[in-house]
Amino acid sequence: MKASRKFALSMLFAAAAAAGTTAAWAHASLQSAEPAKDAEVAAPKEVTLRFNEKLEAAFSTARVVDGNGKPVTTGKATLDSTDPSVMKLALPPLAPGKYTVQFVVVGHDGHRRKGEYAFSVK
Repeated sequence: MKASRKFALSMLFAAAAAAGTTAAWAHASLQSAEPAKDAEVAAPKEVTLRFNEKLEAAFSTARVVDGNGKPVTTGKATLDSTDPSVMKLALPPLAPGKYTVQFVVVGHDGHRRKGEYAFSVK
């Protein structure tokens, strides 16, 4: 086998191996949310956050704050018993205005991720 062909095959295998390990190092990231980012909705009864991987319940939490930064949620966010990549948080009745969902999650890889997004109630 020619040296250039061996080199090309080596590079191909190295790239394939690197691509395979990338998934193992992925962190929990938000895939979708209800209410959605920047949505204007009737007062929702809960927030549902869907992540790309299972979360660690003991280290994952969420809260909702109003336009002044005051927390409006008092309960603890919970993971869906059938799908631990889904987090839910019950909401009290919300008045019209802007709200921010803030979350801290830890995936099975052990890495902590923070995020937030806003929605409005009509």
